[in-house]
Amino acid sequence: MADKVLILGGSYFVGRKLVEYLAAQGYAVTVLNRGTKPLSVEGVGQICCDRNDGEGMKTALAGKEFDYVIDVSWQDVSWVEKLCTALSFDEVKKLVFISSSAVYDVEHLQVPFAETDALAENKYWTFYGKGKVDAERYYSEFLREKKTELVMLRPPYIYGEYNYAQRESLIFRQLMEEKPVVIPKSNPKLQFIYTEDLASVVECLLKADTGKEAVFNVGNKDAVTSKEWVEACAKVAGKVPEIMEIDYAELGRNVRDFYPFFDYDNVLEVSEINEIIHAETEFSEGLKKSFVWFLENRENISFKANVDKNLYEIIAELSV
Repeated sequence: MADKVLILGGSYFVGRKLVEYLAAQGYAVTVLNRGTKPLSVEGVGQICCDRNDGEGMKTALAGKEFDYVIDVSWQDVSWVEKLCTALSFDEVKKLVFISSSAVYDVEHLQVPFAETDALAENKYWTFYGKGKVDAERYYSEFLREKKTELVMLRPPYIYGEYNYAQRESLIFRQLMEEKPVVIPKSNPKLQFIYTEDLASVVECLLKADTGKEAVFNVGNKDAVTSKEWVEACAKVAGKVPEIMEIDYAELGRNVRDFYPFFDYDNVLEVSEINEIIHAETEFSEGLKKSFVWFLENRENISFKANVDKNLYEIIAELSV
């Protein structure tokens, strides 16, 4: 009998890739989400429920048993509490929580950030990072007295198909429209992980001996600078990029006014996970698949109006 997996989320980006990947590996996958987007993976079950509705979660999950639980759709620590209250963990062998590199106290640490480094709300990720820290701690405390094992994964920046966030898609759009790409003059380092690689890591860890509780940074072995990232995007798109490196503070701007990442080196130590799983999609290959997906879906990608406005104002100002 196939192992039963409950995925919290599953309609978008990382969750959708996990659904496809685990279903292809023969798991009996069930998705819990609001049901606003139809599932497109044959054989995958669906429980429609708002995670913020505690009583609704209890009703939806009553009598349900799963071998594994993967939490992708975290929004607030209260969502974690509602799941833990609603779901029986008697048969759950392992819970995997997709956390984030945003949990690290980056203002007081040196790169690369290791799993044992201090966690704290920081000026870059603010409430998002703090929320991830709180969720990790809740899961850890809740599962401590239960037989369910806990695995927490901290990815840096995730890229790949189904990414509706304006990250690589923003760069691809600028390239295809032959418009400049604007990056901070500081040229911060970025570390990525391809969505299918993350799905592969999750599947591997479901069956691996990870102990009662484990934390893993997950990301490519090598980071790239912002400029190298843009150049890599341009290469797969067959374009020569026009890159503007700016001192945004001098222009009275914030880096997120025009750029999809924060201005700091987001680089993780990933040797622990590499002792378990070594495979990694070549960066250029992952970007190539991302570009193909972008071309097929660009009309459905919503680019933020304020970012576009700021971006083109900066380009116009610097082009005078």
